[in-house]
Amino acid sequence: MPLRLAHSARPQSGIPAQTYRAHVCRVARLGHRFAELASLRWTGDRVLFGETVRSACLLHDVGKLDEDNQRALHAWPLARLPFAHRDAGVRLLIDRQKFNAAVLVYSHHAGLPDLPVEQAKGRYAFRQPPDTDGWVTTSRTDEFWAEYAGIHGEEVPDHTARVEDGLATALRWSSLAWRIALSCLVDADHTDTAEHYSRHSVLRPARRRWVERLAALDKYVQGLGTDAIGDARRNALRRRVYQEARTFEPTSTLYECDSPVGSGKTTAVMAHLLHVAQARRLRHIFVVLPFTNIIDQSVDVYRKALVLDEENPERVVAAHHHQADYASTDLRHLATLWDCPVTVTTAVQFFETLASNHPARLRKLHELAGSAIFIDEAHAAIPAHLWPVTWKWLKELTSEWGCHLVLASGSLARFWQEKTFCSPPDHLGNLLPQALRDDLAAGESRRIRYERKTDAFNVETFPEFVRSLPGPRVVVLNTVQTAAVIALATRRAGDDVLHLSTALAPRDRHKVIAEVKRRLADPHDVNWTLVSTSCVESGVDFSFRNAVRELSATTSAVQLGGRANRHGNPEWGASTVWVVSLADSRLTNNPSIGPAARVLDRLFREGAVDTQNASELCTSALRLEMSEADITAGSERLKRADAAGKYKETSHLYRVIDEDTVAAVVDAEIASRIEAGERLNPYDVLAASVRVQRNRIEKYKLVPLAGSDDLYKWTLGYDPQFLGYMDGVVGAY
Repeated sequence: MPLRLAHSARPQSGIPAQTYRAHVCRVARLGHRFAELASLRWTGDRVLFGETVRSACLLHDVGKLDEDNQRALHAWPLARLPFAHRDAGVRLLIDRQKFNAAVLVYSHHAGLPDLPVEQAKGRYAFRQPPDTDGWVTTSRTDEFWAEYAGIHGEEVPDHTARVEDGLATALRWSSLAWRIALSCLVDADHTDTAEHYSRHSVLRPARRRWVERLAALDKYVQGLGTDAIGDARRNALRRRVYQEARTFEPTSTLYECDSPVGSGKTTAVMAHLLHVAQARRLRHIFVVLPFTNIIDQSVDVYRKALVLDEENPERVVAAHHHQADYASTDLRHLATLWDCPVTVTTAVQFFETLASNHPARLRKLHELAGSAIFIDEAHAAIPAHLWPVTWKWLKELTSEWGCHLVLASGSLARFWQEKTFCSPPDHLGNLLPQALRDDLAAGESRRIRYERKTDAFNVETFPEFVRSLPGPRVVVLNTVQTAAVIALATRRAGDDVLHLSTALAPRDRHKVIAEVKRRLADPHDVNWTLVSTSCVESGVDFSFRNAVRELSATTSAVQLGGRANRHGNPEWGASTVWVVSLADSRLTNNPSIGPAARVLDRLFREGAVDTQNASELCTSALRLEMSEADITAGSERLKRADAAGKYKETSHLYRVIDEDTVAAVVDAEIASRIEAGERLNPYDVLAASVRVQRNRIEKYKLVPLAGSDDLYKWTLGYDPQFLGYMDGVVGAY
């Protein structure tokens, strides 16, 4: 009898086939272990959770035992499986009254479905009823399912009857529990498959060592010295912020920190989280940032401060710039996981993972349970209408899954105090005492002011206005293409200009950021401009003399104020953020910004910008944004979908950035190595990639890599020093 296979051989790469027994047994061990760790602090039924995941792992591939599927798996070149293998596992698990496990098997390739839609199918729930696509598979499974079960029993020690969920508890999990459970199955499946085909074990993360890392952070902060530009009072405030946050003893799991820019929030909150992680034996620390380029700066600080002797920095502090959640078998070893002691990731990745139904994206989610979470620049993390359902998930993480959460920003919009978002409103404790917060706020009023230019500029007149401002200057625009066009026009006008946006791959953005810092450090180098997108508004340690912001959200303007006179240079006095409008056919608009931009314009006209502090202004703006009818309707629809178990719909509706993008590798050498099947460091691939809207794949001539729709090669012009991939789009404008 030929060996029963789970995965085909790759003779051209010297990779043998993987047996069904080897794959299923290892997936069951990994999945059960992942479920045990994820549910260690869960308030639900931990035994049932673990056994449900294990049952799904044991039977997730049982449909591959069909003789026609086996014939395809033994064939070369690889033939497509004639029958969808998930259906057999669903049929066997339903027969054993293990309904939740059946849903996980159904979802492990297709994604979590809309449960009401499936339940309405009656006896064909999570299967294909007659007269529909896929009925051939269903009917074949119904004919041979007992045979599959018998062969499976010969191959695998199967104890799936140890715990039955039955009708009484089936489908009763919260949306978050469903996602975490599927995450355990998918990670186990993808990990074993990736290790088999790559012929290498997945890289293991460093140990936690929270006490040692906190001591290293203390030493790092002590060695920073004082800021030569800012005054002694500001330096003393930074020291107080760090000490207060580090020694704070929490009595809850939800906190805020409204420490303003330049007060050392990055290290102070990390000190607090390290302290809590040790006291509560937490698994990981996650730092969530709104923009991709901030990650490089924060990761650089954390690696310098937290990595111990002889450790691999990448396995201590992971940088997750953008989506690297590959479903393709050939690319699974490149997926970014959340298994390091510290992971720094974007708000897009973090929150869209919480909302997702997609197996590859959910793969890493189980690592979040029992961890500390730092949402930095929380005001800019997600659009207003996403906060109500997101807040529900965050509260569940802290109350039921053992997480500890801190939301921080110098312009913190306290949405949890608004009935529109939370009913009843919530109260969060603050890491800093009121007296210290008052002292910090007093310094802000002397540092920055905001002005509005109501007349619209075009591509020719806008550089003239920017040139009239004392430099160095920073200009922030609403779209990648607008930033590229303005940067190019500014350079052609003879001005000294740098450009920074996601049109540049992370490794090239890092070089631009280094150049910006070098020039800002020279007090004599003042007559130049940085043209950027919103990626510089939060978290980067830039301090320009003046700033210009295209009309956008209130929080964006306030946060850009943190990049102007950041250190309170007494020679500059109060710097200005100019809010402007642009009108030119060569520029592009971001429609999603419209409602928030109208609110900021209204706040200027009503004088609120001059009379409210940063947090008050941002909270007022958030309240007004939620009064927009389309925003309120979208928020309610999302909450209803998630509560009803419509996970496919929830994933579709929940968009931090309302665009569908793909990754494109801009480095020809790395692209060639991927095509050759070479094993690469996932972070090297991320560093050499950009995100491109999916609907522009053909227009931009993207070429799929490794026969996948997950990863592409950039083929147009790419300028690593100035315009990035926009060089091939607007370079000839």
